[in-house]
Amino acid sequence: MFVASRSKFFGLAYTVLRNREDAKDALQDAVLSAQRNLCAFEGRSAFATWFTRIVLNAALMILRKRKSSRIDPFPVSSAAEDTPWEEKIPGPQPDPEMLYAEAETFQSIDALLKKMSPILRQAFRLTYYDEMSTEDAGTLLGVERGTFKSRVFRARQILIQQRSRVAPMSGSGQSVSLRIEESPAMTAQFIF
Repeated sequence: MFVASRSKFFGLAYTVLRNREDAKDALQDAVLSAQRNLCAFEGRSAFATWFTRIVLNAALMILRKRKSSRIDPFPVSSAAEDTPWEEKIPGPQPDPEMLYAEAETFQSIDALLKKMSPILRQAFRLTYYDEMSTEDAGTLLGVERGTFKSRVFRARQILIQQRSRVAPMSGSGQSVSLRIEESPAMTAQFIF
């Protein structure tokens, strides 16, 4: 599910920016912004909806930074070239290395989740994997909203306390290591 989501978010940034490298930068900025502001996520919408808006804002910020007077002409294909420039544009799908790193990351997070009690693990998965609202998940489990939120909070705290290193993500020469760590805002970092 997260691999498909990552390409969806990249596609959104690419739609706004029309440049693969700028779209990667926007997605990277969005992940960092989401990590810094995870504690501000109130759960009134799905996590993916919240993150979609962050990606869109990051893409728009990069678009604003571009010089409005700069117009790049379309490259003209010469007779010596076999392939037209339109066919050289890379697709938005992730490369195999990125897919493997994401899979490895989720395996590491799943291993940490297996160490938790089933009640906390279930609350965490309903919130972050199934993207259910607090009310819906609490109703499904037959517990009050506050009880469910407490379980999710405790699950996040356990992950933070583990301070385990999770698989690095790399793309286009940049490497981002994802960790579940304690920060001043007590947030956990996850990949999307």
